Amino acid sequence: MAAVDHILTAAASPDTVAGTRDTVGRWFTAGTVANALMAGTYVAFTAVVMPMLSTKDDAGFVNSMQSINTGIENPLFFAVFFGALAAPAVAAWKLRKRGGGTTMKWALGALALYTTTVLTTSGINVPLNEMLASTGDADPTKARTDFETTWNIWNGIRALLTTGATLAMAKALRLHRRNRI
Repeated sequence: MAAVDHILTAAASPDTVAGTRDTVGRWFTAGTVANALMAGTYVAFTAVVMPMLSTKDDAGFVNSMQSINTGIENPLFFAVFFGALAAPAVAAWKLRKRGGGTTMKWALGALALYTTTVLTTSGINVPLNEMLASTGDADPTKARTDFETTWNIWNGIRALLTTGATLAMAKALRLHRRNRI
């Protein structure tokens, strides 16, 4: 029984609680940063990349977008893309053991917003990218027409969703630090 008492005492000690709190805080920080990076990516496409590409002729637009779509698929991008999904989920999961409260609700809100972004990306933007890649140089005018407007609309929606997820994660981080739960 002494061993069980020791384990229970250690589990309830302030150092252990502080360590858990610090771990949750790191997940909130990582989630805030990852969501901000993804929001920045989508906003940059909306505000800079796509307007610049819109000045190109059809073949130039298609070739440039095909190159961008190939280049963006790299380990760093995927680490941030999936980290923005995992971090709020892990933080919320860890908070549930302590009742979660309002902080957990903000983390779950961030998770819901970013999950919607992932679904939008995989259900709309990626299929459009794949369609553009499969057209090759066959008919750049048709490829651009089928791609550009829809992709831009949904990229703007992704920018809004990830900005909301970033704000929700920042609010959760602030509450977590303030409440020390």
